[in-house]
Amino acid sequence: MKKRLLILFLILLLPQLTLVPKQKKFKISGKEKRKIYKQLPSRHKRWMDMVKYISSDEERNVFYILTNERDRDLFIKSFWTQRDPSPGTPQNEYRTEIANRFRYVNREFKKGSSKPGWMTDMGKFYMILGKASSIDRYDSKPGLYPAQVWYYYGDKSLRLPTFFTVMFYKPRNTTEWKLYNPAQQGPHDLLIQWDPIDLSGDASQYVQKIRELAAGLAEPSISMIPNDSDAGLSGSLRSNVILSNIYDSPKRHINASYATNFMDYKGFVDIDSSINYIENSNKILIQRHKRFGFNFLNISIKPKTISLGYVEKSEQYFYNFKLTVSLKKGDKFIYQYTKNFDFYISYKDVQNVKKGVEIHDAFPIVAGDYKLIVYVQNTVGKQFSYFDKDINIPEFGSEPFMTETLLAYKSEPQAPNFFFPYNINGSKFYFDTEKSFKLKANPLFYVGAYNISRETWEKGYLEILLTGLNERRKFKQKKIINLNSQPYSPNLDITGKVSDKGLYSDYYIFSIKLYDHKKSLIDSNADRFTVSPLSTMNYPNESFKKSRMENTYYFNYVLGIQYENLEMIDESLLQYEKCVEDKPDFIEGQIRYLRLLNKTRDYTKVLFKVESIKDSDKYKLDYHFIKGTSHYGMKDYENALTELLAANKVYNSDPRVLNLLGFTLFNLNEYDEALKTFGASLRLDKNQPKIHRIVKEINSKTKK
Repeated sequence: MKKRLLILFLILLLPQLTLVPKQKKFKISGKEKRKIYKQLPSRHKRWMDMVKYISSDEERNVFYILTNERDRDLFIKSFWTQRDPSPGTPQNEYRTEIANRFRYVNREFKKGSSKPGWMTDMGKFYMILGKASSIDRYDSKPGLYPAQVWYYYGDKSLRLPTFFTVMFYKPRNTTEWKLYNPAQQGPHDLLIQWDPIDLSGDASQYVQKIRELAAGLAEPSISMIPNDSDAGLSGSLRSNVILSNIYDSPKRHINASYATNFMDYKGFVDIDSSINYIENSNKILIQRHKRFGFNFLNISIKPKTISLGYVEKSEQYFYNFKLTVSLKKGDKFIYQYTKNFDFYISYKDVQNVKKGVEIHDAFPIVAGDYKLIVYVQNTVGKQFSYFDKDINIPEFGSEPFMTETLLAYKSEPQAPNFFFPYNINGSKFYFDTEKSFKLKANPLFYVGAYNISRETWEKGYLEILLTGLNERRKFKQKKIINLNSQPYSPNLDITGKVSDKGLYSDYYIFSIKLYDHKKSLIDSNADRFTVSPLSTMNYPNESFKKSRMENTYYFNYVLGIQYENLEMIDESLLQYEKCVEDKPDFIEGQIRYLRLLNKTRDYTKVLFKVESIKDSDKYKLDYHFIKGTSHYGMKDYENALTELLAANKVYNSDPRVLNLLGFTLFNLNEYDEALKTFGASLRLDKNQPKIHRIVKEINSKTKK
């Protein structure tokens, strides 16, 4: 199907109470920066020089700590994409403009200076503001030091005046143009052989003298704003503010979070792709499903901006999100997966996407402390969004606790034979990650109270407090929910309405406290939400995937991977075994299970069970490699050789196969063949210390 991409950008406004994650801080000393700069390749030095005045401290600091050229190139591409005035087109006009400015200042402004042109005062302002709309030159006026006044039209969104000037001069016969700041230098600095200024007196005499010598220079000498009636004759202090806003203007509309999060998401981004970081709102929720007996983690992400493509043939708009979720413990990845979410929209439904798109997913998770990394890319426009959070997943039967609150605008019963994110007591909860509701809404809430003892269930309770923040119309509502209002379970899923009636437009705090049978506080949390003054509201589109309840084998598979990477081998084997018992034809699960059995040296069991994947053409290499590994572990080198040669015949560029084949040949005293095999492995991957050592050992054995 031929697709013509018509990029449609939908900007979503976040409510005032949306919580923005605290940005990471990267601090690096000036000494370290100078050391790193000296070691950079010349093209990266040139880039650092070129963006010196248009980049933020956060962006430069992140660039300094990058350790390889791939990451630096990726960062540079991301830097320019954030500033692209026409995303979706092949040209980046701003990048081209900055490159042209850089060439110009280094050619024109190095004259009379010992510094490169970009480091001069004139070079700095030209890099930031570009070419002036006009220039007045006073290069040879008797009684005045040479001066130039550059005139600019300003952008109010950058906090710049509608029209302003920037003046440069050459004081005391210097050869380099210096910035003239009316609030610091003062008119007397422009005059040659003039009496020293009396700071306690009136400076009008100096302005009057300048007016006599060069009338057009008088006003710029006291203010950067032409015809500034409030300037006064001692220099406008507003000039300091204007200059500060000029320095800040290239960064004002740039969200530095794309840079401060770069260290975490750089591994997911393809350097050949366009990179456009989009802010997001997000949600995570721990949940326990009684049917499975697992902890599940629900995740949601809602990018602030959405690009839609257009399929001309079917006259439909579409988006395609690629979601990558990673779980890390320290520096080690415990689990990672990727899913695609495609959605096609008719023209009449495009308006419904104005409130955005939320991507939801859920997966089983082993108890522990982790860093969760969620990365989503919209292939339309090559945009991406990202967040990470430190999470704690408590053990079953440990200390009682309460989950975060989920606030929803509706719930709908679902067929009981499907699993899906935010499946609460058989209903799908629908919510907006920005927690905004229409006028007179009565939101639903959900909270999990887990690891609850029977005593706490019998006499424990939830205390719920809803408080409005409008000082003119005080609102406070409190209610109690007894835990024994629902059947006993150590893991309770509690739902209800936030209020007894529809809510007025306001900002609200919704807090819940969990008390035990002794009325002692166990846990508490609070959430904020907004009720809009509008009686109708479009909520975001929700994208999620369902799976059949009987497909629980995959949940066991996911837990098996996590346990294996946590080096909890017995637990991992148990999950893999359940997986393959429930779904014998799930070959990926069989292979994971057999490999782990080999690691535990249960070779006889492996040789028996591996025959179940013998007839799978797709996994021929794995079949022979697993068998070869078992024979090698049993020191049956002849049979190991047969299987490993068969595996290598399927694919001859797998270092795992080549290395084990090399060790097998070594144990059969086939040293020359072993050296050839190890050599082939090292050509694929030179960084294998163990293989280098065995090659050295073989060479010493065969040396005559």
